Amino acid sequence: MFVYEKALWILRLLCLFLLPIAIMLHEMNFTNGILYLSFFICFFRLKEEQARWKNFDRQFFFLIICFCFGLIISNYYSTDLSISMKWARRYCYWILPGAAIYGLWTRENIGRYLFASGLALGGIILCVYAGYQDLVLDLNRPGSLSTGPNSFSAIVALAVPFVLLNIPNLLFNILTWLIFLSGIAISQSRGSFLALTFVSFFYCLNELRMRWSFTCRQMIALLLSIMALCGLLFIMDDEHKTEPGILQRLLNTSKISGDDERILLWKSSFNMIKDFPVHGVGLRQFNDIYINKNYINVKAREPHLDSPHNIILHYLTEMGLIGTVPLVALFVYIVYWSAKNRGNLMARAMLYAVAALFINNMVDYQFIVKQYYQLFWVLCGGTIADVYLKKEKFICG
Repeated sequence: MFVYEKALWILRLLCLFLLPIAIMLHEMNFTNGILYLSFFICFFRLKEEQARWKNFDRQFFFLIICFCFGLIISNYYSTDLSISMKWARRYCYWILPGAAIYGLWTRENIGRYLFASGLALGGIILCVYAGYQDLVLDLNRPGSLSTGPNSFSAIVALAVPFVLLNIPNLLFNILTWLIFLSGIAISQSRGSFLALTFVSFFYCLNELRMRWSFTCRQMIALLLSIMALCGLLFIMDDEHKTEPGILQRLLNTSKISGDDERILLWKSSFNMIKDFPVHGVGLRQFNDIYINKNYINVKAREPHLDSPHNIILHYLTEMGLIGTVPLVALFVYIVYWSAKNRGNLMARAMLYAVAALFINNMVDYQFIVKQYYQLFWVLCGGTIADVYLKKEKFICG
């Protein structure tokens, strides 16, 4: 019996480490195997962990069910019901990794450290491979092991706060942050860069002072060093490219043709929302309606777009108020709940992560991409479990 428990414990820790890596490295195709193993372990520990499942936060559960319900019923008027329902089922299914992490989470800190280490390793692999694609294969805006440059950089920006707050080694955190920054610079994603900048600024402002006892002078010196390093990195990135690098893209935002296209796209999206305010046009039907129902602006040059490149507009156009209101309510509750439990490191990291998600998805639509979507739910599952288990330990201990 002791050997069986020990083996199950080792597998549990292994899954906590591997599942975030598997999700982040989408192209490696081993997520399902780790996920099935995770649920297998949760099933065998169900009797010992009954209290954990019975005490799952009811507000979270209710809002997640409402979100899934909205995903399904908003498709009633879809022009292609079978496609829309297929995607609705996928979005519901992709929440399951969060449940797996919730069941796997340990009372001991080693589980949290391994989870954060998995996030760090996954992000490092993404960034290093993007560097290889950029420097060796000479690809412009490489997508690493993801669906594209915006996706890979957004995933890295989402993982950053959980790595920085949950691995108690300042040198490791700084080196990991530099690798993540380099990867985002290579991707040339402005949304991810702004998200990383926001997280980094408030990490320096709050965490260095509280956790590492940095003096004001030390913090200023570190911030100046980071700014100088960023400037050097971006200049080097711009110099070896024929296409504009991240620095030029940031400085010339208003002059980039894609930004004009995005504004036209947003105007078309508002017109679509006016005509389909309650139920939207159906999941994955944006492009069909955009082109065939003459919502595309006459000045637009890019007809083959499957999203308004803004997550709120995306959900409003495809799911209407039926699908968007539960999503907004869910995020409002996540922010409220995380702020209430901000003494917990995972909850505090979730606050930073939601801010990064919001910044990134105001100019993009990563919350519908499988990698990003699954990773978010995994981070949610780990955060809810850590807060619950820490409170349980405090009450029992």
